[in-house]
Amino acid sequence: MKKTVALCLWLSLGIALNYLVWLGPDWLKLFFLPSHFVTALSVLCHGFSTGLFVALILPNLCYVALRSFAPSLLALHMFELAFLAFVLSVLDRRMKQKMSVLFSFVITWVVSRTVEHIFFRSIDLRQLSFFLVGLTLNTLLLPEVKKLLVKSSELERR
Repeated sequence: MKKTVALCLWLSLGIALNYLVWLGPDWLKLFFLPSHFVTALSVLCHGFSTGLFVALILPNLCYVALRSFAPSLLALHMFELAFLAFVLSVLDRRMKQKMSVLFSFVITWVVSRTVEHIFFRSIDLRQLSFFLVGLTLNTLLLPEVKKLLVKSSELERR
């Protein structure tokens, strides 16, 4: 029951963040990477299985609710988030949290752009500078947000 509630909370957070970013300019979603942020945070807080469910369901919900990307890119978004969940869950056990977040985002971005090039024959490298800013923000924010969530859950238990 707790996993189901946690999954619903992560999905609702993901939809809310995507909606807020969707309301802003296009470059904002490249800075913040809301789906990646929520997926990574769910992996860090609840493990791979919850993160994988978030990675597979969140792009579908975002597409249905916001239509923020072309339907042909749905599978690529799902693959990218699922791959991020897998890489982060593997690296988080082996290195410090900020380094695991940094490396998993970079590995995921490179693999996803390679897959995009193979299947869609297009890569927009102009987005690289925005991705680097988003990478920096996520590397700094994710471990801090996780610490806050863990502290707040410990306070609630008392």
